[in-house]
Amino acid sequence: MTTEWTDKFNPFNSDKLFAQIYKWKEIKRGEPIPPPTTVSIDPANVCDLACVFCNASYILNKNKSMLSKETLEEIAEGLSGWGVESVCVGGGGESLLNPNTGSFIEESVRKGIDVGVVTNGTQIHKNLEALSKCNWVGISVDAGKRETYKKIKGADKFDKVISNIYKLNGYSLLHNTNLNNQIGTGIKFLVTPENVSEIYRGSKIAKNSGCSNIHIRPVAPAFDRLDDSSLTFNDEQVRIFNKEVGKARKLEDDNFRVFGVTHKFGEKFEVVHPFKKCYTPLMTYVIMPPSGKGNFDVGFCCDRRGDDSLTLKGLNSIKELKDFWGSEEHWRMVDNIKLSECPRCTYSPHNQIYENAILKNKLSYQFI
Repeated sequence: MTTEWTDKFNPFNSDKLFAQIYKWKEIKRGEPIPPPTTVSIDPANVCDLACVFCNASYILNKNKSMLSKETLEEIAEGLSGWGVESVCVGGGGESLLNPNTGSFIEESVRKGIDVGVVTNGTQIHKNLEALSKCNWVGISVDAGKRETYKKIKGADKFDKVISNIYKLNGYSLLHNTNLNNQIGTGIKFLVTPENVSEIYRGSKIAKNSGCSNIHIRPVAPAFDRLDDSSLTFNDEQVRIFNKEVGKARKLEDDNFRVFGVTHKFGEKFEVVHPFKKCYTPLMTYVIMPPSGKGNFDVGFCCDRRGDDSLTLKGLNSIKELKDFWGSEEHWRMVDNIKLSECPRCTYSPHNQIYENAILKNKLSYQFI
């Protein structure tokens, strides 16, 4: 399999999670557990695209709503007071369709929280100043040409998105903003059997538009469609993936890097769970628009958005979430997770590290 990167010191290398060992070793039943380092925020459960592989379609079909301006303000205040270090804005729809997302980004930054944003790119032109204050912005393009984009994304917005990427990078460079850094902006290329031969083409677009990187990874079925065979890769498609990533890597220079991220998959990009139990609901969570009463819901797995068994509904404040955090009810939620019901695990490295480095101490990490 193609090497995932040429420099191991990069934001997509899950080895960075070892820095959390001294926090995660405090996660013990019956004792207060530390606040999460990173929290995900879903400002909007609405979207202006219809991606065939959407992993949030389950919740989009159930609950089209947004977080209010007041709620977002309260979240920024509550998270900073709790010691949360960063937020990832993205999620259950297109985050920038919420007109209050920009002000939430700016308020979070003012309170000392680092911000990253995942967006489909259609609304970037309306949020240049706010986005320029982020640590990074990842734009989901997922195609190397307009025809493929339209087919897999359900809308003819390829040209608009690419134009918006140029605008954001131009704005950042002109004003020397916080986004003008080594991580900065990047195109996200979710690889499907349909677009696998366009990886190199997408990488050229990323470099030419001024992005600092392209993040390439295989698609996987959503938790409510685990038997979706249309997203399964055959041997030839895996070969093309590796060839295209290798070709794209030749575009690298001091200002542009290519990441072909596959370490959360099996050899043929199949779903694997190389751990016995999931602990990540004790490490992070997703704040989502409310599905009924209350100001927001909280999901404890980004890969299973909308799953009632992993959702705390109808909260009105971060204080209520803090009261739940580490409670016996919280632990029971974790106890009831069945890995057989899980899709590709975003948090696979979290679980492997907690299981092997903390619970079993296979590394003897106290010694250097």
